Amino acid sequence: MAWLEQRGDKFRIAFRFRGEKFRVNLKATEPKEANGCLARLEENLRLVERGRLDVPPGADLGLFLISDGRLEKPVEVVRAVRLSELFRTYQTEFTAGAKEVITRAMEDIHMKHLTRIIGGDTLLASVTAGTVQRFVDARSREEFNGHPVKAKTVRKAVATFRVVWNWAYRQGHVPSKFPEVKLVFPKEKQPEPFRTYAQIQAIIARGGIDKRRERELWDGLFLNPAEIADVLEHVRGRGRNRYLYPLLVAAAHTGARRSELFRTRIEDMDFDAKLVLLREKKRNRDRETFRTVDMTPFLESVMRTYFAENHPGGVYAFCSKPNVTLTDGQTWKAFLTGMKGSKWHVLRGYHAFRHSFASNLAAVTVRCRIQRNHACSSLLMPKGRMVSA
Repeated sequence: MAWLEQRGDKFRIAFRFRGEKFRVNLKATEPKEANGCLARLEENLRLVERGRLDVPPGADLGLFLISDGRLEKPVEVVRAVRLSELFRTYQTEFTAGAKEVITRAMEDIHMKHLTRIIGGDTLLASVTAGTVQRFVDARSREEFNGHPVKAKTVRKAVATFRVVWNWAYRQGHVPSKFPEVKLVFPKEKQPEPFRTYAQIQAIIARGGIDKRRERELWDGLFLNPAEIADVLEHVRGRGRNRYLYPLLVAAAHTGARRSELFRTRIEDMDFDAKLVLLREKKRNRDRETFRTVDMTPFLESVMRTYFAENHPGGVYAFCSKPNVTLTDGQTWKAFLTGMKGSKWHVLRGYHAFRHSFASNLAAVTVRCRIQRNHACSSLLMPKGRMVSA
C-alpha cells in the first residue's frame, strides 16, 4: 500500500512494508510526475513481495523501489576541492611537531610555487599527469639568482604535492590519491667532486669560469686538519657571536649536522665519558634517535671554557639567549660575519665542516667502526662524488 503526501509545493510517497511505514521524498512539484513515481514504486513493491526483486541488505528501501532497484542508497555528492584549499588545510591541520620547522618552511615555499603556476582555483579533480608535467616544465624554465631552477628543486616540489595530497586522502579531505604520473625532468648535473682549497684556487686561476661554476666548486670544498684549525682560529678572534666559535669547533670535531647542534643540550656534552650525544631527526621519521661521537680533547677544552665564561644560561649547549634555540637565518648571518675579511669567506656554510670531517676520515686509514659511529659513511662518496686525498 502506497500513497502520495504533499508538503508545500513538493510531493513525497508514503508506503507500508511488513508492518513498517516508510517515506521517500520527491522533488516533483507536478501531480502527473508524482503519480508516475508512485506507480513505479507500487509496481516494484509488488515484485519484492512476490520474491522477484531482492532488496540488498542496508539499502534505502524507498530509493531502491523508486529507482527500479538500481539505487541502493542516496548518491554521495563529492565536494569539489581546490588546490589552494588543499594546501591551506594541510598547513592548518597537519600534526604539529611531526616535521622539523625547516621542513615545513620548505614545504610552504614549494606550495606557493605550485599555487602560482597551477592556479589556486584549480579543482583537484581536473589535475592530471599533464597538469603536473606542465608545472615541471614551467618551473624548470624559471631562474633563481640568474640561473635556471635545478631539477632536484622541482622534484622536491612535486614530492611535496604528492605528500600533501595523499595526506589529505588519508584524512578524508579528498576522494582519491595523487594521480600516477611519470614525469620528465631536465637532466641533472652531477655535483663537483670534493677538492682542497689549493685545487679549487688553481682551477679558478686558469680562468674561463663563470660565477655559478665558481660557486659550485666551492660547494665541493673540504678542509684538511690544518685548514680547519686556521678557520677556527680566525673565528675565535671575532667575538661578536659568542656561540659561533664553539659551534664551529663542535661541527668540525664531530661531523654533526647544524640542526643536531641546535638541539644539543648541556648534559649531552659528557666530559666524564668524553662523548657527545647528538639528537637525530633524519634517520627515523617516526621518532627521535640518538648517536654518540667521541669528544676530542680540543673540543672538551673549548666547551668547558664556553660553559664557564660565555654561555648565556639555559638548557641548550649553543644559544644566544637562555632556553631559545638558534635559527638557520641567525646562524647563517653569524657565519658570514665570522668569515668576513679572510680567505675563508668562500666557505658555503656549516656543511663544509661536516664534509671535511668525512673526507678527512676517508683520507686516512680508519676503522669502519669509527665511520659508522660518526654516521658519516653516507658522506664519504655522496652521489658518486670522489674524495680527494
